[in-house]
Amino acid sequence: MIQHWRLITLACCILVCQLNFLHAVDQTTQKAVPLANSTAAPSSTTSAPTTPKPKIKIADSDLCKKKCSCDLKYFQIDCSSKSLKTLFSKDDWNTLLNGDVMFSTIKMNNNSITHIPVLPAYPVENLYLSFNQINNISLGAFQNLNKLAKLDLSHNNITTKILDPDVFKGKYSAENYEPIKTLIELDLAYNDLHALQNDLFEHLPNLEILILCKNTFQVIDTSTLVAIASLSSLKTLDMSYMEISALPETIFHSPNELETLLLSGNLFHEVPAALKWAKHLKKLVLDENPLGDFVKGNFSESLNSLEYLSISYLLDTTRIGPGALNVLQNLTTLIATDNPLLSSIDELAFTKNTTNPEIFDYPPLREMYLNNNNLQKLERNWIQRWDLVKTIDLRYNPWACDCTNSYLIHTLMKEINTTTPQLTKDVLCATPEAWKNKPLYQLTTDDKELLCENTSHPAKDGLVLISILVGVLIGIPLTLGALVVYRRGCFGLLNRVNPGAPRYNRASFADDFHI
Repeated sequence: MIQHWRLITLACCILVCQLNFLHAVDQTTQKAVPLANSTAAPSSTTSAPTTPKPKIKIADSDLCKKKCSCDLKYFQIDCSSKSLKTLFSKDDWNTLLNGDVMFSTIKMNNNSITHIPVLPAYPVENLYLSFNQINNISLGAFQNLNKLAKLDLSHNNITTKILDPDVFKGKYSAENYEPIKTLIELDLAYNDLHALQNDLFEHLPNLEILILCKNTFQVIDTSTLVAIASLSSLKTLDMSYMEISALPETIFHSPNELETLLLSGNLFHEVPAALKWAKHLKKLVLDENPLGDFVKGNFSESLNSLEYLSISYLLDTTRIGPGALNVLQNLTTLIATDNPLLSSIDELAFTKNTTNPEIFDYPPLREMYLNNNNLQKLERNWIQRWDLVKTIDLRYNPWACDCTNSYLIHTLMKEINTTTPQLTKDVLCATPEAWKNKPLYQLTTDDKELLCENTSHPAKDGLVLISILVGVLIGIPLTLGALVVYRRGCFGLLNRVNPGAPRYNRASFADDFHI
């Protein structure tokens, strides 16, 4: 009996296990069905796919129709002179961010914007904010503009204190703030800067163009020196009209890739010695400085890569002396205009001695602008190949139309008329008086003879020569006649008092010689 109960109990256990197994299999099959059957409806817990938000048609938006001017062809939006007090309203940003066109250039010049907040992510490359009233810039203001290449903040009220280094910081990472690697050009001209914070550019490692003109620094202090020296990628630096009279000697030691330097309108009395470190400099502008005469040694030997030099509007410069520009052996463009006292450029101003003292090197000049000076004479040997110079501007100088300018009048003026005839019209004679205000090119076509004797009155040269000739012809016979009469003793007759008396008595040798 006991054995039967055991068998019944065992059978029940087996039956329960089988039922549990079948239930588990059934549950697994039900859960696997949606995965196995791709056409089955999703379960109630699966989220439905989101529908993309439709793009706003920029051309039909109020932003482009009423507020700003949109150039969809060149991807530019111009909101200048609209009396705006902020960069964009919330709705305008919504239009820009969700528009069917992304603008690469945004212009908001000449408004009343005072503050630059942290701007939203937008692929703008060129941002113009000049002629506003900006006096506040949020830290990290440009960190979301990951394509920003040019930033124009000129003509604002930005001070040294406002221009904090973290204004240019990029997005925050686990270790530090990312730099704004895309920014190439920064325009800070016409602000209220007197110095730069030494780490101002720490977040701008690839900055190539920096414009600081019309900020009254007066002195380049240590902090500013460190800031500029940190720009290892700098290629163009504009320091015009900053009222500076000197540059720290090592300012260009680190940014040694500098190619263009503008120093106009400052207080330099001589060419800055600091330029010796600008070994790759190609363009140098020194206009409107109280520079004196240029002499040999003014320019460092290391400036032999210079191709463009402008030395104009120099009120104190009277002369460019021998060898003054001879180290600039790659110079192709010289602009020396509007120097009211510049009356002489030496024949050897550009020439450089080689190993052979009889052979000179000359720069490959292609453009020479010498207009509005006080030059009277052009030296034939300034350069070796005048025929290779494409543009020569000699207008508005008091040229001497005599034999000293024979090459200028008879050869060079013809070449100028061939290449740039408009530059021959105001090249006029100042002397001689008879040819004053006469075009030099007209002398070329008239084939006038150039004289150097009595150049102030060339019209009277013939009369002078005839008078001299007549005087000689009359004087020679008179002189000969007088000589003949003298030899015959006729002049002695006039002095005789007693014609019968002897004229003298010979004394003996003994009477004249006494011991």
